[in-house]
Amino acid sequence: MAFAAATSIATIGLYISYAIPIFLGAIYHKDFKAMKGPFDLKGLSIPIAGVSCLWISFITIIFCLPTLNPVSRETLNYTPVAVGILGAGAIGSWVLWAHHWFTGPAAEVAEAIRLGVDITEPGALEQREKAEEARAVAESTAKEIPGQ
Repeated sequence: MAFAAATSIATIGLYISYAIPIFLGAIYHKDFKAMKGPFDLKGLSIPIAGVSCLWISFITIIFCLPTLNPVSRETLNYTPVAVGILGAGAIGSWVLWAHHWFTGPAAEVAEAIRLGVDITEPGALEQREKAEEARAVAESTAKEIPGQ
């Protein structure tokens, strides 16, 4: 029974972690256009996101059902309780303090767009930032030398 609950909790957590960005991408579709990678479903992205969210909702409910009949204190599936506690903890930590310091990948994508870096190329932002730092150091060194 404990194994079934543990695997249900892990599976539901995994599905929910996939559902959140899919759902937000479908709701805020226009805002996510600039952050699309090299693979894009074009007009099918919203319908596929809808089907994905429906499937995740369905499978989450299925994994919360009891596995044995009749249902008693010993056979009840406590997965919804555990997922609820974890969800409340995650949301509570975000509301209380994490939203003050966590910027997420959107800030990095915005910085890459500002610098004119191709966000689909791995490591391109880091290379550009290093080049910018080296240029700034070279400029400050060039200014210091004539003044001596």
